[in-house]
Parts: sequence; structure tokens; C-alpha cells
Amino acid sequence: MPEHSHSYSGRTTYSQGHVHHYGEITDMAPSGVPHNHFMQGSTTFNHGHYHNYVTRTGPATYLPDGRHYHYFQTMLRRADGHIHYISGYTSAD
Repeated sequence: MPEHSHSYSGRTTYSQGHVHHYGEITDMAPSGVPHNHFMQGSTTFNHGHYHNYVTRTGPATYLPDGRHYHYFQTMLRRADGHIHYISGYTSAD
């Protein structure tokens, strides 16, 4: 069965006077069946620190042309005494 991945990027919620940016590619998952993708990475280095995250996407949302995308949301790991959140959609593949 073929596999695929998705790209994603965005910026964190605002906390303690700043935001961070992030962007990565999900892990591979089977095509054509119900699936989620594993996501992990680090934000940009701002205000003397960065934040890590590990999460999974939601299920696939299909478009009329057969492509699909996934929604994600998670809390980032605490760093420098605070947290941020990320949420958004992967690319449609």
C-alpha cells in the first residue's frame, strides 16, 4: 500500500510577549485508508528558548478531488516558565 506525508507550518499562540514559528513534515502513513500522522518538531528560537512538541493529527478530511488534509492541535512543552499552543491544517495531498 502506498504511503504519503503532509507539510505543515504556522506560528504559536502569543505568550509572555512573543510567538514562535514552526514547520515540518508529518511521518508517513498509508494512503487510501483511515489514518492519522505523527508530528514532532521544535519551534524557532525566540526570547532565548524554543519549545518542542509531539502529537498526532486528526483523521483525514477529504476534498471533492480526492485529496485530503488533517487538522492538528497541541500544547507545546514548557520552556522558560511558560507554554504555547499550536493548531492548524496540514497541506492537502
